[in-house]
Amino acid sequence: AGDEPVPAPATGRPNPAPADGGHDPDTAVGVLVIDTGLMHDYRSYPPLAHTDGDLQIRETDEDGVLQQYVGHGTFIAGLVAAVAPNTDVTVRNTLNDCGAILEDEFGEKLFDAVEQGGWPDILSLSAGTSNGRVDGLLGLDAFLRALRAQRTLLVAAAGNNASATPFWPAAYGSLPEYADAVLSVGALRADGEFGACFSNHGPWVRVYAPGERLTGALTGFAAPVPYVYQHSTYESCRYGFGYACTCRSPRHTGVLSDGSGKPDQVMFEGFASWSGTSFATPLVAGLVAAHMTANKETDPRAAARQLLEKNTAFAEVRGAHVPALRPAGWRPAPVGPS
Repeated sequence: AGDEPVPAPATGRPNPAPADGGHDPDTAVGVLVIDTGLMHDYRSYPPLAHTDGDLQIRETDEDGVLQQYVGHGTFIAGLVAAVAPNTDVTVRNTLNDCGAILEDEFGEKLFDAVEQGGWPDILSLSAGTSNGRVDGLLGLDAFLRALRAQRTLLVAAAGNNASATPFWPAAYGSLPEYADAVLSVGALRADGEFGACFSNHGPWVRVYAPGERLTGALTGFAAPVPYVYQHSTYESCRYGFGYACTCRSPRHTGVLSDGSGKPDQVMFEGFASWSGTSFATPLVAGLVAAHMTANKETDPRAAARQLLEKNTAFAEVRGAHVPALRPAGWRPAPVGPS
């Protein structure tokens, strides 16, 4: 992710706010989230009432402190369900080990995930890697070729390296043979004006959506759960931006800091504020699903094309309406020295 999660008030307002509309099992759009597993109390967030899948294998360490990246899949599923209530969201804990996996194993696990429930309408994937190449990942080659033959739309995060280097599998959408099957998503900053400081960018990124300080379900609904920060907030943006970016706010000290003091511990009581292209991605997946429902469209790839052509979708972001989809011709603010 672009930063670490920050507790949000249990009585606060999710961002994006849950959209109007109900769930119809006969017309619900199938969304598969490949990520970490669901937290044990995820159903305490009403939009996740129709979500199913794998539970997180281990949520806390031996001291009862939340492990790094747990809740990532729950947060993503909550964003999909908030934007598109008429969805059947399934979460697979393919990336249960802090999001890390070997490339060849990842390809096999992706096949395992779709074989459990069949190919979904939309596959939301907030993971990937750069490898310095322009032709993809050898370990995902078989899966991407299989995807191309399906009707499934892969919505994939562009990554959080503040780089123009292709990030796979998101960058497959820039290859002609995969352009219809893969939609890459970068992150807008909170004001919607430019790309978030951490967001990857470049001509291979198809769309940008809000991805900074989104607020949604994490864990701790039944009882508060502690979390210790791994990384400190920077004094200035590590990517050279001047706005109040996620590198700088809110202030906290992490356990991996170099002699900067005792790490900060916070308590989660349900909601979190979190940033990353990881979270811009489920917003776009949800927008495509919502478009399918609203227009009785059964082809997710056609729905994505229609959204890109119209480019009129909006989302509520921190109290102001900003474009939720920016076309491929849009460019983020220049990235300064790190």
